[in-house]
Amino acid sequence: MSLVFSFLADGEELQLPVSPVPFGWGAGQTAREITVNGTGLVYLPGDPAAHSGQLEFLLPAREYPFLAAGAVRAPYYYINKLQAWATGRKIVRYVVPGVVNERVIIEEVTFEERDGTGDVYAKVYLKASPELKAVTTEASTGAGTNSGRGEPEEVPAAQTYTVVTGDCLSVICRRFYGNGTAKYYNALAAYNGIQNPHLIFPGQVLTIPSKAQLGVSG
Repeated sequence: MSLVFSFLADGEELQLPVSPVPFGWGAGQTAREITVNGTGLVYLPGDPAAHSGQLEFLLPAREYPFLAAGAVRAPYYYINKLQAWATGRKIVRYVVPGVVNERVIIEEVTFEERDGTGDVYAKVYLKASPELKAVTTEASTGAGTNSGRGEPEEVPAAQTYTVVTGDCLSVICRRFYGNGTAKYYNALAAYNGIQNPHLIFPGQVLTIPSKAQLGVSG
């Protein structure tokens, strides 16, 4: 039984019409090195290391017996969607049922026509993009440490946030920056390429930069 290869983003699924060959994925970690007296160099477990890889596959312009069910015989239907996700800085879910289920970014999409048939040969370069978690800190006062209630989450580096029902950019800015005024939500909209800061939708993935990266103060 052949494997099914799909990309999911913006509530859409894009299933590849032909299985990539060769195919592989991986995972690992960045080992820490320490020197122990009497033992020498020792390796200890470190942080997870993001995997990267590429897929090469055929996008057919005509019927073949090996096409996946529901395949679209229009190569640039696939190319345009993959390129839009790449240039739109989308976080994409890369799924091969029972084998791979990874959050990734599409770093690059390349393609070429080789034989005059209209078929397109494509390569997609992927990098794993594990979800980052915000770190919440407690503020201290002269009278002791308070509960941190109402304090914004510290955002040490850019991370992603998936919009849920009821969200708006001002609420998201209050959560991550402690300030939901127009200059904050307009800046966050601009950072994410959102033309209308009052229009976001559930399932949309936003990049949440640090306050310094956002370029606002006060």
